[in-house]
Amino acid sequence: MKQKYVIGIDVSKSKLDCTAISSTLQIQSETVIANNEKSIQSYLKEMLKVLKVKKEDILICCENTGIYNRPLERICVKSGLNLWVEHALRIKRASTDMRGKSDRKDALRIAEYGVRYNDRAIIYSEPLDHVKQMQILTKSRETLLSQKIAIHNQLREAVSHDRFEYNLLVQSYKKVLKTLEVSIKEIEEKIELLTNEDHDIRRSKELLTSIPGIGNICAVNLIVITNNFQSFRNAKHLACYIGVVPFKNESGGIIKKERVSKMANTKIKKLLHMAAMATIRSDQELKAYFHRKVSQGKNKMSVLNAVKNKLVHRIIAVINRNEHFISKNELTLNEEKNSCILT
Repeated sequence: MKQKYVIGIDVSKSKLDCTAISSTLQIQSETVIANNEKSIQSYLKEMLKVLKVKKEDILICCENTGIYNRPLERICVKSGLNLWVEHALRIKRASTDMRGKSDRKDALRIAEYGVRYNDRAIIYSEPLDHVKQMQILTKSRETLLSQKIAIHNQLREAVSHDRFEYNLLVQSYKKVLKTLEVSIKEIEEKIELLTNEDHDIRRSKELLTSIPGIGNICAVNLIVITNNFQSFRNAKHLACYIGVVPFKNESGGIIKKERVSKMANTKIKKLLHMAAMATIRSDQELKAYFHRKVSQGKNKMSVLNAVKNKLVHRIIAVINRNEHFISKNELTLNEEKNSCILT
């Protein structure tokens, strides 16, 4: 459905710059409001009266700015208004006029993007309650883990170059490291508890970890970014989002090497990289594929990216079929056993 009006919102920590335009790109209103639920609710209620339209006639578009989006997201869901949270780089690259930079102008660019690409709009919906909690906990775990790694790196450098400094650092960090380890363990236990409480999430995790190379942490993060696979049901869509799909790089007679897009979820891409490394060691099918392609002269990283892509297809396959992963070798053995029983 093409909305009659689009409200482009440039989100910052303390304020929202809002520009309402019609489907013909005519500016209807430009306003700056505080970034809190009360101000947002009052503004949107007023805009419905001013424009004399129903809720379904308005599309609200903004960039993904993380936690600063939360008041707007909550109010839109609560009020039943259509909200499109788009990747900032997509809006920037789609803009036809990049002269000048201000929050007011950015709001207009976002609104124009919402009008031009209305047919591509993905309406925001709140993540599942358990998924939302898992998202916060995984983020907390990553923060604590990065602190722990930073301390261990410092100790590793000191032990090989200055033993005196190392001994002092060990005494200084002893309690901190112990606290970090306890906190990380508690968070992991909470995530495990949340996973087991929800039948659908527990089932998704079981299916994902049945795939060689996919561990608990990777499975949990996949469930979080996909809202337990409600946001992604297509393997190509998910692979593109993660950043493992190579795109052509050609112009006229010039043909360059295919490259993956930088517009990717780097966090899950790193986890999938580790999963791919584990897979080519443990899964005979993908191990043979990797070595065959490398022996043919293919770049190792390109082949590893192809393995990641295959893993994404396996992930979506087990979720859609609601069946544990079975390798081709296991499938062949099962068929042979069944044929022997029948004969």
